[in-house]
Amino acid sequence: MQTRVAKLGHIGLTVRDIDRTVQFYERYLGMRLTEKFEYPPEKIGHGVAVQAGAFIRCDVTHHELSIFKMRSDIIPDDAPDAPRYGFGLHHIAFELASPQDLLALLKKMKEEGVEIVNCRKGGPGNQPRFYARDPDGNLLEFYWGIDQIGWDGAPRAYDAIREIDLFNFDFEAYVDKREADAQEARNGIRSRQNPQ
Repeated sequence: MQTRVAKLGHIGLTVRDIDRTVQFYERYLGMRLTEKFEYPPEKIGHGVAVQAGAFIRCDVTHHELSIFKMRSDIIPDDAPDAPRYGFGLHHIAFELASPQDLLALLKKMKEEGVEIVNCRKGGPGNQPRFYARDPDGNLLEFYWGIDQIGWDGAPRAYDAIREIDLFNFDFEAYVDKREADAQEARNGIRSRQNPQ
């Protein structure tokens, strides 16, 4: 039997300023600081390269996001922010509970000068979403309504990726189309199972 993971656990980010980053994730995403930790000078564990860490959560799990300040002999304080393009972490995605929550977050971030990259829909998962950058330049995705995979393990066909005006996006029509597509897929599966 092949071993399988139960779920994605957490993501670790290196940042320039732990407190600034914790404040960003608390302010915009409602995440909460569980604890901060200073690594001992003996350089053990993460502390081989990490000076301090903060662990934040969105539920009762100890942390979903680990935020690390690297030792200055590993990454100097004047090192550049996260690259816009390169190998390594591409983005972190956060699911919002409703379209209203998604729009409220987008509005708040825009009003407060957070860099908004774009708003899109379509493509794998098909979810309406927007992208922004955290204080260190990491790309963040915020979405609602990602497709769910049925018992057959097959994703539904998706629309082409395109930029949208999220404030004028018709979420109700999006849900109606998704339900119609799902029903069509179920009908196709049933007709293949019960050929005439």
